[in-house]
This record gives sequence, C-alpha cells and structure tokens, in this order.
Amino acid sequence: MVYTIIVFYRFKELTASQEEKARQEWNEIKGQLPEGVSLISNNSHAFGTNWSGFLILEANDFESYVKFWKWFKDKIRWYVAETQTIIGIKRE
Repeated sequence: MVYTIIVFYRFKELTASQEEKARQEWNEIKGQLPEGVSLISNNSHAFGTNWSGFLILEANDFESYVKFWKWFKDKIRWYVAETQTIIGIKRE
C-alpha cells in the first residue's frame, strides 16, 4: 500500500540571512529523505489559500511516514509556522 501525503505549509517571517539558511537546510533535507519516503513535488504557491506552498510526498508504508514526519518537523520547525497534512491511499 502506498500513501500519498499533501503537506501545506506557512513560513514564518524571516530575515534575508534566515531565508538563505532555510534554503540551504531544505536542500540538505531533500538529500536525506529516509528510505520508503519520496518527495514527488515541492510547490511554491497554493493559489486560492493562505498557505505559502505545499509538498506532495509518497510513503511505502505508514510507519515510514510517521518516522519521517517527526524527523522532518524537527528540522523545519524554526522557519515553518504551521502545517496541515492530508493523507490518502494511492489507487494503483
């Protein structure tokens, strides 16, 4: 079973140097995704909403996603103010 996860996010207000640091950390995070979790799409805007953007992820199983989510939230907490997550089961 494959899970599809949509993560809406809202950035905190950042200085220019904080924005650069966040950008560098994001590039590192993309290279450190755990086995079983894939980044499908990173979208800079969520037009028609108040969100800064959204991610689309896939996870091979729910346990992989839960482990990833805790790790991921700890990494982005300093520059992401809020997230909302939608999880679905992919139809093959």
